[in-house]
Amino acid sequence: MRASMARLSWGAAILVLIISGWVQAGPLATAGTFSSGSTPFNNGGTLVGYVDWAVFNPGTFPYSGGYTPTAGELVYAYQVFETGAAPLSSFELLLTDPADNIGNFTDLGGQAPQSQVLTPLTSAKWTFTGIPQGSMSRGLVFSSPRLPYDLFATVVDTGQSTWVIPLPSPSPTNVPEPATVGLVAMGCMMLGMRRRGTK
Repeated sequence: MRASMARLSWGAAILVLIISGWVQAGPLATAGTFSSGSTPFNNGGTLVGYVDWAVFNPGTFPYSGGYTPTAGELVYAYQVFETGAAPLSSFELLLTDPADNIGNFTDLGGQAPQSQVLTPLTSAKWTFTGIPQGSMSRGLVFSSPRLPYDLFATVVDTGQSTWVIPLPSPSPTNVPEPATVGLVAMGCMMLGMRRRGTK
């Protein structure tokens, strides 16, 4: 009985850790967001890094250096970090929703994009001279009136090697609240105890 309860407790703890990992965020602020997080990428050893992302509610964008959001719209913010050997030359988001007012902000430091191009229902793309190993982009941002569906991004190195990154759809439904996490863990424990009691 004690061994079964110990296994069940470990299982619940692992479940909580896994779900909690979904809500981990990088340096981007999280106050006032629908959701935020950090997504890694690795093309096999050269183009390696991660993207921090956040979707801010209208009127809650906390940064002021170089970007003014469209009034009344959601703000999508990203920052790309390159930890591999290949300098990163572009970051592009494939969009399924309308978007406007592409830009970048200076509050987090990092390399400024050489260019930024927005096609509202297709893509938002920022290009760089080449973000070297151990460096990052500035904050990359655009405004939109709606939450997106599933997002994909691509990163390209200076040798034109491309890697696709699946980004979580930044909406309230993909990030369980702490109370939900606790209820799921308790439910698993109760179910295990009930099954044990019926044997």
